[in-house]
Order: sequence, then C-alpha cells, then structure tokens
Amino acid sequence: MSHIYPAMPARPSIPIPPDLHRVARLGWHVYPVRRGSRAACFRGAVDAATCDMDTIATWCARWPGCGWRVVTGPSGLFALDVDRPGTHAADGVAALAALVRQHGPLPPRPMTRTGGSGGAVLFFRHRGESLRGQSGCPAPGLDPHRGRQAVTIPPAIHAATGGAYTWRVPPWQVPPPPIPSWLARLLAPTDDTLPPPPRRVDSARAQGALVRALHAVCDAPAGTANTTLNARAYALGRWCGAGLLDVATARDTLLHAAARRHIPVAEARATVRSGLNAGQRNPRMPFHGH
Repeated sequence: MSHIYPAMPARPSIPIPPDLHRVARLGWHVYPVRRGSRAACFRGAVDAATCDMDTIATWCARWPGCGWRVVTGPSGLFALDVDRPGTHAADGVAALAALVRQHGPLPPRPMTRTGGSGGAVLFFRHRGESLRGQSGCPAPGLDPHRGRQAVTIPPAIHAATGGAYTWRVPPWQVPPPPIPSWLARLLAPTDDTLPPPPRRVDSARAQGALVRALHAVCDAPAGTANTTLNARAYALGRWCGAGLLDVATARDTLLHAAARRHIPVAEARATVRSGLNAGQRNPRMPFHGH
C-alpha cells in the first residue's frame, strides 16, 4: 500500500518534540493528526505509522503543531483508555477501581492524562494475546486498544476541550509491563466472537500465498518494506485463521523476509505479530474449486 503525503526537503528545520522523540526511540509507531483532532494528516497514516526519526521529522516540518497518535500493534502495546464522567457517559475510573478490588492490583505502567475529562490511558506490553477491542470491555468506561487501533499521546490537544495531553508516568521512566493475567482473561474472546471452524482448506493455494509474501517483502520498493510486511502478515493471518497455514510457519517466513530487507528485529516482530493476529480475526472463506 502506498501512502499519500507531500514530499518534503531532506533536512526539515522544525525539531521533533522531546516527548515524541523519546517514545519513537522506544519503538513506538506514531503518525500525525490535525491539531485538536483525531483525523490523520494524510491518507494511510495508520499503516505508515513509524518510529523512524527522519520520517517523523519530515512530518513535524510538514504539519507543525500537529497532534500525535500511537498505533498499538506494531508498537507491541496494549492500551486501556479509562474515561472520567464529564465528556463521557460512563465512569471508567470507578469501573477499573472495582475490577482492581476484585482481581488484584495493576503493575506500575506508563500512563497519560487525556486532554478531555482528565481520564487516562494505561499502556502494557502486548505479547500477542488474543484480546477483544470493543469499546466498553471489560466494563463501561473502559476502552481497550490493540492491533491497528491507535490512541492519542502527547503532544496533542483535545478536540472538544482544548486541553493538552500529558504524561502522568512516561514510558522512558517506567516501561510497559505485561498485561495482568486477570485483565487478559476478562478481555479474551468469547465463543460468540470466535470465527467458525473451516469446512475445507486448500494447502496448495496457501503455500502460494506464502511464497508471494516472501517475494513481496524482499522486493518492496524503498521506504515501503515495513508497510508491505504488515500487509502480507495480515494476508497470511487470514490463511492461518482458516486453518490453512501454521502460524509458526507464516511468522518464520515473514521474519526471514524482514531480515533480508534489514528491517530491525523488534520492529519486524511487532509488525508480523500485529498483522497475523489481525488476519486471524478475519479468516478466509473455504475454497471449493478444483
């Protein structure tokens, strides 16, 4: 997939905001949004999200004063948005407090203060656990984010209130911990959210998809290798979700291709994990041709 945004000079003059520079160094994949909005500054921004400093600097120069969002999947993150009453109907703070009393404490973790009602976003490390992402899970006022879902981080301005997003606990001081086991259990897909078992699969066609994915990543044009890796991981994840491909085989093939393209290991692993997980949630229909 190509991403449309204007070309910029090789040496942008506007520096990267310090907090944004710090999270990018941690491998968080970010993209710019219009000031006081969640709307991305260009088409395809979620797939173009990156931790590459040159790209981020270019965006800073093109859209000075813009806000920023982090895409959780390629960043290896799970984020829990906790709403406060005011601009939101439900009290997520009270809901989370009740869950903590019932199940146990949360570990120290990065956390923002949102620019709206003063709620918070809590960040945890996502190791590929299968989690629901619907708003209101596991309780009203709590919104989980994983995969291609994104959340606003500093620097940014809230669209309704004009309030600034700030770090309560920055990730360069406290790294994201694993998702608490009790929270992962509460967010695990239920029987009615799981895809039905496949009736028939065609392994020859799946193997063809595997080979095409390998060549697509290896031959991707300059600047599009990670985006291509994400798209091919999603496509292979759909085959895995249909019961056609072994997940480990798909993952190892994609990581091999990423290594040949010199994509950083941590970035490649996060991208492959996110793409495969997303694809498995949307499995291919069984093929009945001859």
